[in-house]
Amino acid sequence: MIEIVEVKTKKQIRDFIRFPWEVYKNDDNWVPPIIFDMKNTLNRKKHPFFEIGEAVFYIAVRDGKITGRITAHINSVHNEYNNANDGFFGFYECLEDEEVSKMLFEAAENWLRDKGMNKIIGPENYTIYDEICFMIDGWEAEPSTPVALEMYNPRYYIDLLKKSGYDKEIDWYAFMVPADIEIKEVYHKIKERLIKKLGLTFRNIDMKRFNEDVEGIKKVVHGAWKDNWGHFPYTDKMFEHISKALKMFLDPRVCFIVEKEGEIVGCAVSFPDINPSVKKMNGRLFPFGWWHLLRATKNAIGLRTFLFGVIPEYRNKGIDIVMVLDSIINGTKAGYNWSECSLIVETNTKMIEPIEKWGGKPYKTYRLFSKKLK
Repeated sequence: MIEIVEVKTKKQIRDFIRFPWEVYKNDDNWVPPIIFDMKNTLNRKKHPFFEIGEAVFYIAVRDGKITGRITAHINSVHNEYNNANDGFFGFYECLEDEEVSKMLFEAAENWLRDKGMNKIIGPENYTIYDEICFMIDGWEAEPSTPVALEMYNPRYYIDLLKKSGYDKEIDWYAFMVPADIEIKEVYHKIKERLIKKLGLTFRNIDMKRFNEDVEGIKKVVHGAWKDNWGHFPYTDKMFEHISKALKMFLDPRVCFIVEKEGEIVGCAVSFPDINPSVKKMNGRLFPFGWWHLLRATKNAIGLRTFLFGVIPEYRNKGIDIVMVLDSIINGTKAGYNWSECSLIVETNTKMIEPIEKWGGKPYKTYRLFSKKLK
């Protein structure tokens, strides 16, 4: 017998959080989430998503044993900004059980349908700027573990989705940029021209005025990404939530800001891939997890470029090329072996082109799936 149970009690929340350990118990590449962080993520009083949205959490129980989980949620700002009536699913994990999977999706779909939504999209662990997508290729790629803040899933998830009637919504790419690519002299001259003719200033993020720089970066993100698929304006609390998390691990040597007369017009924010150290924590800060977390940045050999953009008025001038140049040069000097640029939506050719010019290769593909509800 299979029962779909709405998660309400503390025990059910604990079971919801712990269930992935059952799914990935034989998968050496999986990186367990930090349990403390997951508790805050699911807390409606603490997580900033609930300032703009609502959600329901479900677990599937077969014969007394948890066999799957899912959330359904509505992002009111997404719908307003994109003139849409979309619902979303997220935090999906399931054993290789088609019946359980179908019942989980049906529960999410019914909840969204009752709320008047016309479509369900996912996975999005709340929003487009949280962890999104299922990986559809790249299981054999290096690094074998997912890079920090990226989703990871078994191959069979794709089949389970298709059997529940889900199709491709849109793809996202992760590009691998090695540290040893050739840097031609012409690119240095582009930077010199931008400094002299346009009066641009290129600098590293200043950790002493971090909050001020974050405000400028937020403006760039809203301007540079406003036409991207699924974009919606961050709320102040959401951006603060992200920036606080990143501040713990940012390496200012590989985070760049471009200014014109003191106004930030472009940014490239990378952070060390801490996942190899997080993996050793097995989800727990105590008794020894904190030690791995403290050493995570120091032990990292790779980077993930997470925020990258230039406001529309300054596009097509070579700023993006220079920021990639600085990321490669400074990242190599700092001892990093590679940088992953991700996730980049397949329609964002303005970002894809400069990365490919530098020899970046798409090495993993991620996909959002969708299904009509009406």
